Amino acid sequence: MADPTDVIRRLAERWNAGDVDGALELYTEDAVAISGPDWPEQAVHRGHEELRSNMRDWLGVWETSQIEIGRIETYGEKVVATGSWLTRGRTSGVSGTMPIVIVFTVRHGKIAVLEWFEDHDDAIRAARSS
Repeated sequence: MADPTDVIRRLAERWNAGDVDGALELYTEDAVAISGPDWPEQAVHRGHEELRSNMRDWLGVWETSQIEIGRIETYGEKVVATGSWLTRGRTSGVSGTMPIVIVFTVRHGKIAVLEWFEDHDDAIRAARSS
């Protein structure tokens, strides 16, 4: 079985390569992605089709969209990943950097839940409480 931190690193590599289908292979069929409280549109995406649609929508907005992983911490089946999302707008050409904090639940070598957090301490508390 894959080390949970390796799964997250592979996810970033596949995303950075623009490989949506390869990224989806790292998720369980019934995976859930939950947007963070600071996102303009609160959403829960369930299953591969909704995840694929969300990923393609996201990629459609950006000329470039890269994930830079900072720190990865494990708490049982929970993985807290921090880093940055580096983007350049497709229409505007404006570059930006958005800090990211995500709690992943990794089961049997695949991502079952991805949940965005605004704050690292909140993410750690959530990972430890499960």
